[in-house]
Amino acid sequence: MLLQLPQTMLVAPVWNLVTLVVAAVVVAQLVCFLVALYEMMNLPEMRRVALGPRALAGVFPDLVLETLGTVVAVLTLPLGAVPWRRVAGAAPSPRPPLVFVPGYGMTRACLWPLRHRLAAAGWANAVGYNYRTLRGDLEIAARGLRAAIEDVATACGTSHVVVIAHGMGGLVARLCLRDWIDAPVCALVTLGTPHRGSKLYALALDPMAREMRPESAVLDALADDELPRRLDVTAIYSSFDVTVVPSSAGQYPGASNIEIEGVGHVGLLWSPRVVELVRENLEFALATASRADMSAPEGARREGQAAPSAPTQRATSSSSE
Repeated sequence: MLLQLPQTMLVAPVWNLVTLVVAAVVVAQLVCFLVALYEMMNLPEMRRVALGPRALAGVFPDLVLETLGTVVAVLTLPLGAVPWRRVAGAAPSPRPPLVFVPGYGMTRACLWPLRHRLAAAGWANAVGYNYRTLRGDLEIAARGLRAAIEDVATACGTSHVVVIAHGMGGLVARLCLRDWIDAPVCALVTLGTPHRGSKLYALALDPMAREMRPESAVLDALADDELPRRLDVTAIYSSFDVTVVPSSAGQYPGASNIEIEGVGHVGLLWSPRVVELVRENLEFALATASRADMSAPEGARREGQAAPSAPTQRATSSSSE
C-alpha cells in the first residue's frame, strides 16, 4: 500500500490533466468546425448544395484524426524547452539549414514530426525557433527570428537558409523578411498560414490572435510586400483547415500556392503528402538558388531581381496569384 500510494497520487493528476486537455481540444475543434462550416455554406457556389448526414460522416474520420493530433501537440508543448541539435559544428552539407517557426499557441516541439521526416530525406541541419506564441507581439517575434536566422547563417557559413513556418509563424517570417533585403534566406515555406486573415480570429480575445483576423494592422502592413519577388516562397494550405476561414485565405499572392484536401491545421505538420510537397519545393528552391549563384551577379537576387528558372520542376500547385 505504501508503494502504491505515490503512484496513485501521480496518476490521478496526470489523468485529470489529459482529460481536461482532450475536452478542451474537442470543444475548440467543434467550434472551429462549425464556424468554418457556416462560412463555407454561405459561399455562393455552396448555397444550392444539400448538406446531409452522409456528407458530414465523410469528414468525420478526418476531424477525429485532426483532434487526436491536436491533443498530442498540446500535451507535448513543454518539450519545446528541449533544444534541437545545435547548428554550430554540424557536418558540411550541400543542403541549406532549416529554421522552423511554430504557429499560434505552439512551441518548436510541435514541428518535430516534420523536422524528423525532412531529416530522413537529407535535410538534417535544422533548428527550431521558440517565441512567445500566446499574448505576445508579432513584431518582437519577428526581430527574434531575424537574430536566429543570422546565428544559423553565421554558424553554417551560408547565405542560403530556408524558413519553414506553420500558421501564425508564417506571418512572423513575413514580418521578419519584409524589409530585410539582404537576408541570408533562399526560400520560405508556409503551412496553413492565414495570409489574408482568418474570420475565426475575429472571435479571439488574445490581441496576438486578433492580428490574424482580416484587415488587421499586421495584415495591412504585409498586404503589398514583395517577398515572393526576392526569394522562393511556397504556401501550402488545406481546404480542411478549420482555423483558416475561408481556406482560400491560406493563399499568398505572388507565391506558389498549393492546396491539399483532407488534412487539418495540425495535420499539416505530420501528413506524408505535406512532407513530400515540402521536400520537393525545397529541392526546387535549392536548385534555383544554386543556378542563380552561378549565372547572376553577386547580390542580384537581393536587389529584387527574379531568379533564373531552375532545372527541376516544382511540385504541382494551384495557380499563383
